[in-house]
Amino acid sequence: MVFNLFQMEVDGRLAVSTGVMEWCQPCADTGNNVMGVKFCSVCKEWLCSACTDFHRRLNALKHHTLYDKDALPVAVQDIEQENKTKYCKTHPNELIKYFCPTHTTLHCGDCAASSTCKMDKISNVCKDIRTAEEFKELQSNIGHLIEEASVLESSANEMITSSVEKGARDVDEVERFEQLIIEKIKSHSRSIKGDINIATSELKCQLEGVIDRCNEIKSVGEQLSNGLDESIENNSEVFISFVQAKPVLQSTFDELTAAKDQSKQTTFRFKKSVELENALAKVKSFGSYEAAEATLPARSTDTNIITPDIQPDATSRFFYNILAIRGFLCI
Repeated sequence: MVFNLFQMEVDGRLAVSTGVMEWCQPCADTGNNVMGVKFCSVCKEWLCSACTDFHRRLNALKHHTLYDKDALPVAVQDIEQENKTKYCKTHPNELIKYFCPTHTTLHCGDCAASSTCKMDKISNVCKDIRTAEEFKELQSNIGHLIEEASVLESSANEMITSSVEKGARDVDEVERFEQLIIEKIKSHSRSIKGDINIATSELKCQLEGVIDRCNEIKSVGEQLSNGLDESIENNSEVFISFVQAKPVLQSTFDELTAAKDQSKQTTFRFKKSVELENALAKVKSFGSYEAAEATLPARSTDTNIITPDIQPDATSRFFYNILAIRGFLCI
């Protein structure tokens, strides 16, 4: 149920009018969209004519104060700041409305009722979230995450091209050397060329895996960025996205570090046998294709840029588990 409330003067007192349609909440819960005509300040719900009559007849409810649309008190404006789309993981049917500053966790009303912690109402603490330094730092770090992934992706693409070209050059070198030796070692020559192709293919697959990881990292970064987008009018949703994003961002930076480790390139070289002319009968007299040291991408920057002070809550662990299931994290 979404409210769009605008303040105006009515008979010397502040009132509000609604800019969008308000549906009767009890009817909506049963799948019927019926226009609400009264607002209950206790239940915080709009009621249609039928539900209004029932409200007034039921002993437990008849003392609740009901307001017409054109006479809502200013206090109802607080509803505008309530979270309306993000639900509790523990109680899926309940909206997140509370923040525990002690454990930096998010809770619904049921969670808050069963907790001994002092809870802050999100609508009260989210008002300055967009101007908070930590919020701005988080946005900056998300941008840095996406930039880092793009740089690594570009480096991986360049290494694929370079490794394929080098592999082709190595094959040519083997073939030139092969022409200098006698026919009986051609089978071993083909084996060496096969080793080159396998090594090149494995390296290509390895770097393609890095690219896939980069795309996943960018996707997570974009999702985090979307959750903090300036077009989102509801500060509660922005605050919740802010709290959830920090631990997810840190784990995603860890994933980016793992992707960098995966992108280390093992180079190979064709090593001719200097004893070939005198040892043609030896099994490896033709030579071998050997691994050299692994190399890092040509372009890279440090990603250890944040030290979040928010411990992972159930939401961040949920994101972490999803990434792990998809093979996104190296755990």
